[in-house]
Amino acid sequence: MALVANIARSSYETCAPVVLEIFRDVAGKYEALLNSGQADDEAMVVVESQLAWAVYAVAQCIGARQPYKSLPEDDRVDAEMFATGLKLDQLVRQRIQSSIATPPSEALELSFLQLYHNFRANYIGEQYHKTTAMYARLSAMVGLNDSAAVLELILQKVLFNFRTWAAQSPVIQRSLLLFHDMAVGYVSVRQVAKLDTVKFLLANHSSDQFRFLHSIDEYKQRSMYYAGLARILFTGDTTAAQFADFMQPWAQTIDRLLDLSDAQLEQDAVRAELIRILRDLRGFLSAVSSKANYTLFFEWISSGRMRLIHRSLQVTGDARVQVAALKFLAEFVYNRTQRLNFDVTSANGILIFREASAAIWEYGNCVLKSSQPVRNVYKDRYKGVAVCFSILMRLITGKYVAIGVMPLYGDTALDHAYSIVLELLKHLPVADVIAYPKLGKATASMLEALLAKTNIDLVALDEQAYEHVMRVCVEAFDHAETAVSSAACSVIDGVLTAALEGTADSSKHPVVVKLMRQRPDIVEYLLRTMLNIVLFEDRPNDWSFSRPLFCLIVLNGDFALQYTSQIVQYQAAERQEDLVKALKDLFSSTEFVMAVSNRDAFTQALTQYRREVTSKNLILMVPTNQTLGAAVDIMAYEPKKEEGDGAKDAEAAMAD
Repeated sequence: MALVANIARSSYETCAPVVLEIFRDVAGKYEALLNSGQADDEAMVVVESQLAWAVYAVAQCIGARQPYKSLPEDDRVDAEMFATGLKLDQLVRQRIQSSIATPPSEALELSFLQLYHNFRANYIGEQYHKTTAMYARLSAMVGLNDSAAVLELILQKVLFNFRTWAAQSPVIQRSLLLFHDMAVGYVSVRQVAKLDTVKFLLANHSSDQFRFLHSIDEYKQRSMYYAGLARILFTGDTTAAQFADFMQPWAQTIDRLLDLSDAQLEQDAVRAELIRILRDLRGFLSAVSSKANYTLFFEWISSGRMRLIHRSLQVTGDARVQVAALKFLAEFVYNRTQRLNFDVTSANGILIFREASAAIWEYGNCVLKSSQPVRNVYKDRYKGVAVCFSILMRLITGKYVAIGVMPLYGDTALDHAYSIVLELLKHLPVADVIAYPKLGKATASMLEALLAKTNIDLVALDEQAYEHVMRVCVEAFDHAETAVSSAACSVIDGVLTAALEGTADSSKHPVVVKLMRQRPDIVEYLLRTMLNIVLFEDRPNDWSFSRPLFCLIVLNGDFALQYTSQIVQYQAAERQEDLVKALKDLFSSTEFVMAVSNRDAFTQALTQYRREVTSKNLILMVPTNQTLGAAVDIMAYEPKKEEGDGAKDAEAAMAD
């Protein structure tokens, strides 16, 4: 239909009257059916379906408008179409509120929302141009004089849908998207914030009149709703009093929940209320982008209300409540748009780290000590564990607290966070990293931050944890997302680089050096795995694999040469010479000593190896341990001489 609308716009003076006539004809039938008082179900369904098609046609005609090509006459026609749609929408609202037994048409409501969206985007959006002719016609027909009046009407439609339709209806989803669009744009949100309907909504945002807020399953809808309200609330300079007024319903709910006993918190109705309030707070906080506004929220929740998070994790034992609490905390510690960059004299960063560390500790112990049967391992266990990993990653990468000084003044928050996360990781089966993609992504991101070279000395890494981390990273190489395998490479690169630095300077990274010397088999395991990947597979992130592979060759270059030499022996005879030449160029490309220039040279050589293998169409076979043959000395390879080369060499020798 959008393509038809584009064609109609090319000859709008001819096509628009036809569309408008069809629209009015179907609307007339609908009005007559309602006024007759004898509207049976079948007739109502048929007419409303026809009407939905007509409204969509009008919406697409308005949506196909191009501002620089639109004539004043075309804008007046759009105004006439929109005004006719508004009158019809009022009629449909009366029908919904009437006693007619036939359920209202979702398709018809969605078509009206499309009409409002297209009109706002073309005549009131961020890039709109003043159209006097359109508003003059609109004022004459329905009394709408400017964009503020139209926005007021659109918001009233949105609120009507919030009161009328259930959360599962696509009408609610489309209404929320329209509300979200109005609250996102720089110009639009400032227009909306001045409207009386929005002021009423800010004062009654948790009203029981909104049916979709009664559901706890459609959590994305709640988040979108409160994210939009937060953007509107924080338009301009929000005072502490305005913020307190908005938060008052939530404050009353949280204070009431905190007064309940542990037994009462475990009741189903209370659990549902906990999930609702936690998801609402998370959605609201996700739209807070400035330090000043975040500080308002931080001070509000720090005044005793953070206890709700800890009680949700300790008391309920319900995975849904615990995940809702952890996801709110993940948003709470997220330094989005640098909103957590407090002043150097502020202790807020340390307070946030302590709260998050305590929550991770509480949840981790709850999971590790739980004896309850697990029905769904992802929902009951892995989902919460993945969120814990995300929380720790955001705490480390947020850079709003100097975590390195915590051990100096005896703060146990850091040790608790690191130790419980490593314990949870050791109980995580390696194969599940691939089986559950979201878990694998969270695990790789957390390990990349936790075992970074600047942070690794703060981690109490034992032999069991070291081995498990390396196996998890190897498993992550085959993750569906390239970013996850790249993060796994970064983890290994960070650990190996620290070990090499510690080998050169005994004062650096003693724990990692000790682990590396105790388990040389892990280095060989990593070498075999990564060589198999870079030699036999064509991956989009060869650069990521080249960095840890260089470190592995530095650590055990003899094993790398031995293994690749045996690989050559396994290949078909006609491919061996080309492969040996390519491998020799790779291994002789640079000196295997830790230096940035050497790393870069090896990465370039690996790219050249891949290019040469592809150009010569070398299809290589991956050997197993049982099929490896005798080694071939790659570095001693000399290319075969062409016929006549021997005579030329003899002549050159005689000349000398």
